[in-house]
Amino acid sequence: MPARKAKGKTAADTNTKVRGEEFVEADGAAAAATIEVAAGAADVTHGEDESAAAAAFSASSDAAARRGARDAAQGAATLSMADEVAAGGEFAASLSGDEFRRGMELAGIAGQVQVAAELLGGAQQRTLAAFLGRTSHQLRVLAVEALSRATEGALVAHKAEHLAGELSALGRTELGEGRDEYARSEALGAASAEMAAAAVRSVAAGAAELAAAKALGGMAAALANDGVDRVVPARMADQVRPGKAAAAPTPRAPRPATGAPSKRAPRSPSKPKT
Repeated sequence: MPARKAKGKTAADTNTKVRGEEFVEADGAAAAATIEVAAGAADVTHGEDESAAAAAFSASSDAAARRGARDAAQGAATLSMADEVAAGGEFAASLSGDEFRRGMELAGIAGQVQVAAELLGGAQQRTLAAFLGRTSHQLRVLAVEALSRATEGALVAHKAEHLAGELSALGRTELGEGRDEYARSEALGAASAEMAAAAVRSVAAGAAELAAAKALGGMAAALANDGVDRVVPARMADQVRPGKAAAAPTPRAPRPATGAPSKRAPRSPSKPKT
């Protein structure tokens, strides 16, 4: 009997140990599931932030591309204007040269006519001398006007050359700004693509972690249920263990009835006293 009692106690201890290990594993799986849920939520949130950043970078890239196109167009237009101004300055300079030559020619003719008028006046040809004098005066006026136009043309040509240089510099600057904006647009586009890829990776990692958390949660529930299922049969076994059955009082055999013949042997007759 004592040996059977010890054997029942060992089985109960083993069941208790198994139940404890299963509950510990269930708690560990539940804790791991909680950690995975937190990590998965954090990765999904991080992925959403990266997706928003990618969209912002993409919008900035488009805006930079539009600014680059606008600056490039303005630079090309400014350079074209500079070429037109330079051409106008060259034309003004050519006209100025023509006017200068014409003015000098008129001045020379006016001087010659004046000399002829003076000579005719000395020769008593006063009428012809007066006519030539008036003609010389008109020629001098035309010469001065031509020289004035030549001077104005030269000034216009100089200003046009200066303005063309400024416009050309401005156009080159705008073209450089356009190239910089295009480079910035390409960099932002690359950053947007990288952010979008990182967002996909983060969301995928978060989804995997959430799936792992769900699996761990199911494992924890299964372990907990398995532990509970083991507890109930173990308690029922404890109630009918061999040790307790041995400790229970054994039923006594019924006493013989009063009128039944006794199984004891008859006593031998005692010896008579002398």
